[in-house]
Amino acid sequence: CSCLCHLQRPGMKLIWVPVDADTSLDILISEGQRRRSDPGPHPVLSLAVTQSQSPPIPPKQPHPVQIPIQPSRAQPPEGCNAASEHPSQSAASTTESPEAQQRLPAVAAREGVDKRGSLQRQRSFAWESRLQDEPLYQTYRASVISKEIRRQTVCRNTATATGNGAPRSSSMASPGQSTLWQDLSNVRESGVLERLTAEECKYQESMFEVLTSEASYLRSLRVLIEHFWDSRDLEETMIIRDKKTLFSSILRVREVSERFLKDLEDRIFEDVVFSDICDIIHYHAQHNFPTYIDYVRNQIYQEKTYTTLIKNNAQFAAVISRLQESPQCQRLPFVSFLLLPFQRITRIKMLVENILKRTKEGTKEEQAASKALASVSKIIDECNTQVGKMRQMEELIHINQSLEFERLRAIPVISQTRYLEKKGELQEMAKGTTIFNMRMKFNPVYLFLFNDLLIIAAKKGAERFVVLDHAHRSLVQVQLLDEGAGSASPYEHCFNLTLLENHQGRTVEKLFRAQSQSDMHRWMAAFPNPTNPDKEDNEVIYEDWDCPQVQCVEQYIGQQTDELTLEPTEIVNVIRKTNEGKNAYGQKGWFPVGNVIEITNEHVRRRNLLERYRVLQAASRVTKTNTITLPEP
Repeated sequence: CSCLCHLQRPGMKLIWVPVDADTSLDILISEGQRRRSDPGPHPVLSLAVTQSQSPPIPPKQPHPVQIPIQPSRAQPPEGCNAASEHPSQSAASTTESPEAQQRLPAVAAREGVDKRGSLQRQRSFAWESRLQDEPLYQTYRASVISKEIRRQTVCRNTATATGNGAPRSSSMASPGQSTLWQDLSNVRESGVLERLTAEECKYQESMFEVLTSEASYLRSLRVLIEHFWDSRDLEETMIIRDKKTLFSSILRVREVSERFLKDLEDRIFEDVVFSDICDIIHYHAQHNFPTYIDYVRNQIYQEKTYTTLIKNNAQFAAVISRLQESPQCQRLPFVSFLLLPFQRITRIKMLVENILKRTKEGTKEEQAASKALASVSKIIDECNTQVGKMRQMEELIHINQSLEFERLRAIPVISQTRYLEKKGELQEMAKGTTIFNMRMKFNPVYLFLFNDLLIIAAKKGAERFVVLDHAHRSLVQVQLLDEGAGSASPYEHCFNLTLLENHQGRTVEKLFRAQSQSDMHRWMAAFPNPTNPDKEDNEVIYEDWDCPQVQCVEQYIGQQTDELTLEPTEIVNVIRKTNEGKNAYGQKGWFPVGNVIEITNEHVRRRNLLERYRVLQAASRVTKTNTITLPEP
């Protein structure tokens, strides 16, 4: 049971004491059946402290209480849940009977006893979603990824679509799949599927997926909170600060999801065919989705806390392992639940893009979808910015602690305007050696490249470095070494790096060797090249209008600033290829070829380009509309 008086306490058992018509509650209380913390006779059932085994607990009965939120300046769209205190409720609160007013301190006292989240559970809506059987969000996401990958590898004219928008099959969706709009009983019985075209059906499905995916997402959030956050065993394995860092603002995230899902259901289920939901998305993106920024901002500390607890706290690791085996979370890892808000806000953007692709041009629905896309994109951009800032500062602090200036004058590394762009190990040709020697000797060095500074260091220990030289970023140039001896030469993947003014004010030339061709290209691309040599024969550079496309099939998290972080199903346009890596535009960066597959079907490729162009055009129109031109003075 989720009510306050039914929470177990250390050293006590809870048993149910039936109160029949012949037994007075006062008699039970006089016999010592009442808890010490119970201020008065208000429940229907009383609890007794005993050491015996408690009988089975009756089924859970929800006792949610709706709590109003702060009113917003902007008016929500019709159907949105802008919770506010009802006038009749305010009047009732001032005219309560003396008996009811006497009960208020007792309830407040019982609420103060609970420190484990039951008060938070009371703040949820007095409402349950109509989509209770949706799969967990992790299952939904895996299904969507698999479906989208198949979509990109199948020719468009063989795609599964019917000419008159008929339902996909006569059977309902299986328990492991999300519900489709055309599978709803009222939709199938209304005969509307025979009247709508295939494109109109797809438009309805694209909007309905926002609802079903949010239901899956909320179900996973509730598992995270009720199974992990509320776990007494897990709470006892860590201090309060670690729990706060690990779960961050997940309670507020759940509340945002509940409000969003309720508004979607109120709009979608009011009629068989619904017109639009993008105004709801736009409203929540402006007023509620900023909660995601607070959660995402904590990502780096969340990861560090979890890693430290798993590594150094055996009791925490044991409890997490046991909880993960529970059927309630379907044996999904705990980390997959912590990542839900990161994945959800990105997915909402993709869903809005799908809706925008299917709206008619020049309609108010297209304008609403464009506004929703712009507002959600703004949230994602702010999330990325906040995460980047936190990571950059943490990285600067870590690098500053690992550098040693033994023979050089120390320079400050930590700065509000400085950030790390690239770091890695290279091989430097030893002093006294020339490129004409048959046996060239190389020594390992480590480079830290910031936006305004280059530091060359030698590794001293596991995480310690001795600074050998440094120079301002603008005073560093690179040049490709002429590999006249072929790929088997000792200076394969080598390039010259010139410090026009090093820490001593002198010009220094160094020869470095990279571990691979792509690594050499990436280091050279980070510095100005005075000679601008022609591209190599094994490298191809494409124009924007003629670039090949690849689709991410396996997640890749960029390890360097010049690398892209890719999510499965993401489409990337390639502008540069080497035999070991690829480069994309939009958000430029490198990524390994092993995590993507190339889209070779010309029909699919042209479709992707047209869909992307449609989204960009609609977004640009919204940007122009929102731009205010001030008159000249």
